Amino acid sequence: MPPGLGERLRQRFDGLFAWLHARRWVAIVGGAVLLFGASLVGGYWLAERLGAGDGDRLASDTLEDMKRGSATGPAVGPKYARIEDLPDLPKYTEVEPGQSLPTLEEKPRPKVQLAAAASSAETWRRNAVPFRDLNSKPLVAVVIDDVGLDRPRSKRAWELPGPLTMSFLPYAKDLREQAKAARAKGHELMLHLPMEPNGRNDPGPNALLVSLSDAELRQRTTAALDSFDGFAGVNNHMGSRFTAFKPGMETVLRQLKGRGLMFLDSRTSAQSVGDQLAQEMGVPSIVRHVFLDDEETLDAVRKKLAEAEAIARRQGFVVVIGHPHEVTLQALGEWLPGVQGKGMALAPATAVLRKRNGWE
Repeated sequence: MPPGLGERLRQRFDGLFAWLHARRWVAIVGGAVLLFGASLVGGYWLAERLGAGDGDRLASDTLEDMKRGSATGPAVGPKYARIEDLPDLPKYTEVEPGQSLPTLEEKPRPKVQLAAAASSAETWRRNAVPFRDLNSKPLVAVVIDDVGLDRPRSKRAWELPGPLTMSFLPYAKDLREQAKAARAKGHELMLHLPMEPNGRNDPGPNALLVSLSDAELRQRTTAALDSFDGFAGVNNHMGSRFTAFKPGMETVLRQLKGRGLMFLDSRTSAQSVGDQLAQEMGVPSIVRHVFLDDEETLDAVRKKLAEAEAIARRQGFVVVIGHPHEVTLQALGEWLPGVQGKGMALAPATAVLRKRNGWE
């Protein structure tokens, strides 16, 4: 080997290794920059996709998951529509199987004249079905809840002889058209306001929950009250938990008072503060006395109608609540034509309100 060749080769190899070492860090830094840029591009693409409609799909999937979860939850009070089973009108219970909420009879009430309620300018009076003779016969007010979801059965309900009271859910489709059709048949209208039940049953979109802030409760109540026109008052859909929650009920009743509407306490819970609080706040109110279809058989509904007759004769009026179930529609179709012959009068809910409070 020529003199000095080994030294020159060693120096060249050392330079090559130094160059490769420097290039390795350049590659690492470059790779990191590329990865960072790819994450920015990917995030932008995802945001664009969500903005283009994937967000709605994801929200819908979440709602479906919630509905499926509610369907598997424990069944706890009277039967109502469960949203997850639409378009059919399923059953909803807030009591244990084989049990039912007790029939309610009222104690005699002092005849308190509320100046606001007696005013002819009140919305509940303007939207009431006219009814003149309050005192010659016991009054029977039949309220059909959950109207609007199952449209064929809802239509069958408002084609029954009346006057009856149709209580529409605010999230029903074609709500204004359905309500107009029911009113054209001579029936009184109410808003069936979704409220939180005990258990995991789903009261539907934008229900009033005890966990909501006062501002959110006002917003949801306002949206429901604006969903259609021409109703005389409001009653609760589900609500065994919410109607026992005094702060929330105060928020709701203040809005009803401001709009001149009445309140029907469906009494899905014996702990409801709705009627008592309404009286204290000066909101015209009545209560449910009989649920027709806690037990969904023809014989059970017929027995409940007989109970309603007995209560009407004893206290002068009765409020019964049913739903557009097959057996309920059949039983009412048989029973309604004979009410007058039994010495009673079918009446809208506002007539019972007037008679209960001694208002003309």
